[in-house]
Amino acid sequence: MSETPQDPRVVLGKRLADLRLKHLLTIRGLAAACELDESNLRVIEKGEGNPRLVTVLKVAGVLEADLGELFEGLNPYGLTGKDRPQPISAFDESFWRPKDRTA
Repeated sequence: MSETPQDPRVVLGKRLADLRLKHLLTIRGLAAACELDESNLRVIEKGEGNPRLVTVLKVAGVLEADLGELFEGLNPYGLTGKDRPQPISAFDESFWRPKDRTA
């Protein structure tokens, strides 16, 4: 039986927190550099909520993070509840264009 993937928000938050610590920054210092509230940054590092992509990219940029490494292996099927995507293979016919259309 396959193991349920870890929530990608948690994995990403941990990676960002690890990078922050590697650079010897406090949450306050990183938040100031990113022009974010400390509480917002704490939420991101804990893997809670749904941070905007722009916010994640801003934090990653300040930390000089390699985006490929930062997002590597994140599994969207680790999301839970309404955030968990339904794979396209599970869609019913009503999602698809009529067969007589080509574009």
